[in-house]
Amino acid sequence: MAAAIASGRLSVFSALRHRNFRWFFLNIGVQSFGQGIQFLGIGWLILDLTGEGTLLGQAVTIFGVSNLFFTFAGGVIADRVERRLFLIMCVLGIGGVTLALGLLAVFGVVAVWHIFLAVFLLGALSAMQMPARFALAADLVPREDMMNAMALHTSIGQIGNMLGPLAGGWLIQIAGTGSAIILNGASILVGIFFLLAMSKPPPARRTGASPVSDLMGGFSHAVRTPMAAILIIMSTSFGFFGMAYMQVVTAFAQDYLRLNSVQTGILMMCRGGGSFLGSMVVASWGDRKNKGLLMYVELTVCCVALIAMGSSPWFAAGCVFVALVGATSIGGFWPVSSSLMQLTTEPQMRGRMMAMMQMAPVFHFLGAWPLTWLARLYGWPIAIGSGAAVLLAISLAGWLYRPMVRRMNEV
Repeated sequence: MAAAIASGRLSVFSALRHRNFRWFFLNIGVQSFGQGIQFLGIGWLILDLTGEGTLLGQAVTIFGVSNLFFTFAGGVIADRVERRLFLIMCVLGIGGVTLALGLLAVFGVVAVWHIFLAVFLLGALSAMQMPARFALAADLVPREDMMNAMALHTSIGQIGNMLGPLAGGWLIQIAGTGSAIILNGASILVGIFFLLAMSKPPPARRTGASPVSDLMGGFSHAVRTPMAAILIIMSTSFGFFGMAYMQVVTAFAQDYLRLNSVQTGILMMCRGGGSFLGSMVVASWGDRKNKGLLMYVELTVCCVALIAMGSSPWFAAGCVFVALVGATSIGGFWPVSSSLMQLTTEPQMRGRMMAMMQMAPVFHFLGAWPLTWLARLYGWPIAIGSGAAVLLAISLAGWLYRPMVRRMNEV
């Protein structure tokens, strides 16, 4: 009995048996700490300068538009070059742009156009790196550890997303917004050392086709493969209707919950804590079947929790509901759907297919301005609740009317 329990505990961390994945895991943790500060710092900077929540929504949408234009290019590149080296170059760019914005804020010369330019560049670089990051994670472990690796990838990211906002909110309170943004950039750059510690992965397989042909081949594969098409539709709907609130949480916290920067950091930490716990549940699932059912249960609970979160004006209740949203969305739906895509895609296509899946984060950002606009007209409960209701309707329709969705249980 004791041996079985010990085995179960170890299975939650089975992907960490692989040396390269351990270094990759540490890189994700440090970088996510910085990213946890990113939109807290940028959001607070915009609100300090202008007091306009809609400008924050516009900045996040600029990030999303940039993401949209560069995501597919990142997917093509990830299938043609050494993914680790490409990832290092993107991280250098993200860290450099963030540090520059932080220094402008510290010296009191930052303007709104500086922020808009920075978020455009950050959106482009983030879009370029994400397909390579997810495809590289799948390269580092065998099939039986694939879903565990995706869940651990999410879990360490959420630890960073818990600690980052807490540290960022505290630093904004005592040292100013610019200092928090500098910490963001510095922590992202530190993560490069863990990537350098990995042994060199095998070179990418080159097809001889042009980048344009590779891109069109990716679109063709997504259209011809029902499983891939369904997962892409689900992920984009999840991003636009369900997760846009994540990028404008500072406006939600100030306008609706009346929180200061420290309380906002705590709220974001609760979301990260919930996501961590949710990803641990997914990690313990292992290579068992019924992954499709798990994905749909997670998404349904997420929609209900979103409606409750948007309707509650109390800080304590908001912390509970946002933790449940985190557990079932970023901690649940996302690693399961990503695993299903990885498990049903050939290695030479993973970069492009994960670029398609990255439409979910892209639509987080694209949905930010409509969300803040709806909130301004009708209030945050209607803005968040209506998006959750649409997402719930899409997910239930897919489950009821598309048999291919139910076949995901056999993967």
